[in-house]
Amino acid sequence: MSSSYSDCDLSRELEDKILLSQIDDKRFLPLDSLETAINERSVNAELKDLEVGPKWLRESPELPGHIIKHAKKIFAALALMDKTGAIRGLLEEGLTDEYLPLSHTDHEGLASKSGDMHFAFSKWRNASVTEFVKRKQWLFLAPVLDTSGSLIKVDLDCPLPFVDSEMVDNGAAGIVHRAKLHPAHQIGYLKETVDLYVAVKQFLRKSDFNKEDDILQKIKTLRHPNIIRHFASIERGDKGYIVFPWADHGNLQEYWESEPETSPQRVLWSLQQMLGLSRALHLLHEHFKCRHGDVKPANILCVTCDGELILKLADFGVSRIHLAPTMKRREPTMSNMLTPSYQGPEVEFENLHKNDLRPRSRKYDIWSLGCVFLEFSLWLLHGPQGMQEFAAARGRGTSPNETSRPLYEVTDKAAKVARVHELVSETVEKLQLDPRCEGESALADLLSLVKDGMLQPEVDDRPMAREVSEELERIVHKAKEDPLYLFHSCSRTNIRALQFKDIPLEDFNNPL
Repeated sequence: MSSSYSDCDLSRELEDKILLSQIDDKRFLPLDSLETAINERSVNAELKDLEVGPKWLRESPELPGHIIKHAKKIFAALALMDKTGAIRGLLEEGLTDEYLPLSHTDHEGLASKSGDMHFAFSKWRNASVTEFVKRKQWLFLAPVLDTSGSLIKVDLDCPLPFVDSEMVDNGAAGIVHRAKLHPAHQIGYLKETVDLYVAVKQFLRKSDFNKEDDILQKIKTLRHPNIIRHFASIERGDKGYIVFPWADHGNLQEYWESEPETSPQRVLWSLQQMLGLSRALHLLHEHFKCRHGDVKPANILCVTCDGELILKLADFGVSRIHLAPTMKRREPTMSNMLTPSYQGPEVEFENLHKNDLRPRSRKYDIWSLGCVFLEFSLWLLHGPQGMQEFAAARGRGTSPNETSRPLYEVTDKAAKVARVHELVSETVEKLQLDPRCEGESALADLLSLVKDGMLQPEVDDRPMAREVSEELERIVHKAKEDPLYLFHSCSRTNIRALQFKDIPLEDFNNPL
């Protein structure tokens, strides 16, 4: 149908530009490479090299332009199959790129995805039809992703336009990839990412993907600087992928592994981030009727935005959208996917009685955030060493993989009574007596907010997220006006190392 030399030139050029999508091991030709390869020169050369090509060009001089405008992908696929001579007949049937992908029909032809157009392909062998449908057309159909948070559904054979990918986490629920989105297959990512790098969560169970995507779709209009952006959700057969910005500084737990610089700038930045996180929870709780459900340092990401490091709340996989005030609903809480270190004591009393179907309050998040703020204060004043001593005092479970124990103890399970563990009081007292925050200081006020408000075992005694953010706003505002209020400077020789008294492990509750 065509001479080997010209066709091999175009097909070789196409093959040389095809990339491997490392997330799914599928090949694709980027759209910019398609634009470069299929041009007036290459199309004319291909057509002239056909036996009937010169005749076609005399009869239909507009044919090359029509191919470039309407059938670049089809022509490229045909070039890879050494079948560019079929292009005129397919165009006469009305086939253009807009009808891709094509699928087999029951009558020896191909149909558009919507089924509203059918194309004969009657002169093709079955093997060639299969080659076009299952392999060649998909090389040119990798989607273009925007940052709207929309759910897109693609075919099982469709490649995803991610390059330079590496798996960074592999767990029972799924895989997290660090990947670069190809620049020709994105809209808006240049502004929202660092060098187009994103995090791609690949779910192993479709139900987990559907649950998280459902939550993200309901809150996708939320634009808060301390909540991670949801860029896109991709459904492909029984698999699902969700795309977020790549956290170039890891999560807060990893960030705390570095030595802090206890400077006014560092302390003020930390307080501003805590204020942002509390405002983010307020927005989720009050405007979207949503409880996050798993606030912990591992779910707070450190992302560079416009040159500044920002803490962002992430991972809404165990969240629930509440369409009515919590105490008026009667649906029980279904999720037990909790982190014992940050869970509130109310989880100990759920479902004790069959008739008690009240779901978990959104104030559950306030306890978890209080645990985070307490550790944040520890890190600011005593660095990773202080946090290690605190963790040692809390004790650990019998399993090496078990997370540290929660900061409460149940005194009467039948009566649903719990108390804050004495380690909390001891830690706050030690920190407030630290010469850097003793007396009136921003850090001392933060610790009072944590101890007297956020870490209250009775749910109703905890402040709402709005009240937490209002108090933090007062602290931050005062610190900006009076930098000496942040903390008190002192010699390192006056700073005592944290030493916690031994607390028997049995004094802690066993986690659920």
